Amino acid sequence: MENEAGITQPVSALFNLCASLPFMNHKSFALLMLTGLAAAQPLCASTPIVISSFLTNPAGTDTPFEYVQLVATQSIDFSVTSFSVIWTNEGSGSTTTNGWVTGGTTTYGFNLTSGSVTAGQTFYVGGTGKLINGSGSTDISSATWIRNINTNTTGGDGGLGSSSTDTLGNGGSHADGIAVFNTTIASVTSSTIPEDALFWGGAAGTAHPGSGGFKMPTNDRYSSTGVFGDVGNAFLFSDPGGSQLTSLTGTFDTGSNSWTTARTSALVTLTASSPLSTIASQITVVPEPSTYAMLFGAGALAWSAWRRSRKHAAV
Repeated sequence: MENEAGITQPVSALFNLCASLPFMNHKSFALLMLTGLAAAQPLCASTPIVISSFLTNPAGTDTPFEYVQLVATQSIDFSVTSFSVIWTNEGSGSTTTNGWVTGGTTTYGFNLTSGSVTAGQTFYVGGTGKLINGSGSTDISSATWIRNINTNTTGGDGGLGSSSTDTLGNGGSHADGIAVFNTTIASVTSSTIPEDALFWGGAAGTAHPGSGGFKMPTNDRYSSTGVFGDVGNAFLFSDPGGSQLTSLTGTFDTGSNSWTTARTSALVTLTASSPLSTIASQITVVPEPSTYAMLFGAGALAWSAWRRSRKHAAV
């Protein structure tokens, strides 16, 4: 919550408490506490990863060349804090009562248990191809890849999903989706709410079964009440064609843990020679990580000034 001055109540309370202490004849230390807490806010963001783009239908055989691009809103060491990504292929026509953990040819899982990213960094999860648009296209292995599997020959992590020539669906009359969870596949159930998730296509189709279904987070386009496809919870991003990356644009505020500008999608047509810069993330994370570095620096200066003033007073 914010007060009338626009300062969050915990920060304001901390400032007032520090400033009221008997030995606080300078407010520089209170400033330090305020800026330090502000600098720490991204570390406590409850949506640490957001989806920024995805390629569902690369040129030629889809696997193992499909991928999803994600943006970290805070620094993450995946060996300490594990996540997972699950994507769907509703074109298989399978019953989806169990939602994200349906498995088989319908949902496929990736565990994120090694590597690290910094706040604001873009990273990828997907097939082992690491090419921008299928076989013979630009090598994008220089980007940060946290998890990749040969989806053409190997099943998903945690036993979730079968290998096939198309593990990430292309939308159409049966919507397909991607979800990020703050745990490994083994701990995800049909009722687990993702950290971020979205769907694309022309209609919900089998992604909205008569019972059960895909749990959604409360984010810029969905609500954790009910499941995907329910009334008011059926937003669909653009339905991609062949060689089209679905690129998302929006603004995520780490301070309020909310989207100040909801995501919209644009279809970017890729070629075999498209450079990595073609798929650069269009998601804006605010405040920028550099802002927090500046706040931390200001806090350090305030601390130094306070220490000097205390030493001089003691002389």
